[in-house]
Amino acid sequence: MKNNLPKLDFLYFNPERTNENFINRMQLHYDKFEWDDRHFDDYMETCSYEELIYLMIYIHRDNYPREAFYPNISLCSNYQILKNYVNENGRTITETLSEYNFFMRKEVRNMITQYHSEEYSDEEVLETLWTGESYMQSMFIEFYNDVPIEIIEKALEGKEYKKIKYNDVIFYEMKDSALTNVEVTKNSIKININEDKATPYFGLW
Repeated sequence: MKNNLPKLDFLYFNPERTNENFINRMQLHYDKFEWDDRHFDDYMETCSYEELIYLMIYIHRDNYPREAFYPNISLCSNYQILKNYVNENGRTITETLSEYNFFMRKEVRNMITQYHSEEYSDEEVLETLWTGESYMQSMFIEFYNDVPIEIIEKALEGKEYKKIKYNDVIFYEMKDSALTNVEVTKNSIKININEDKATPYFGLW
């Protein structure tokens, strides 16, 4: 299944945060990756259910990727603010929970993501042009179909993990991964991001 994946390097593209790169960020992306992101979108639209599950785990297992997976499931959501405060560096910290609907994949019943974002202080913005950063903390997807456990474990091949079953939930506790753990039930998957490895990517457009 791995051989059928689209090119994924664009998911981890994160140039140095210079003013020049900020101004030229779109061209930097196209020069390096051309239309890899479009091919990724096409793949997510047409791939099988098993390939979708594999991709969800595989792109997060080693390094934290850009936002590309869940926007191909749904772009329509309702969100609530869980935390909002100004830290000691003058940044506004916000954690939000978003629940999605109108899914583009017929297998998906429900999807929820949790995000951490930092809005830079005025001084930082004036100095760097960058306005802030964010990263996903967790993603939960509930399916109409049963989750194929063998696909989860195929996507984790080569990684060190501990498999624990508690009641009706299987936990994959990860080591040296962008994932802290993966929680799997009969019809759902939740990935929890290792925040020490979460990369705050800047927007390309």
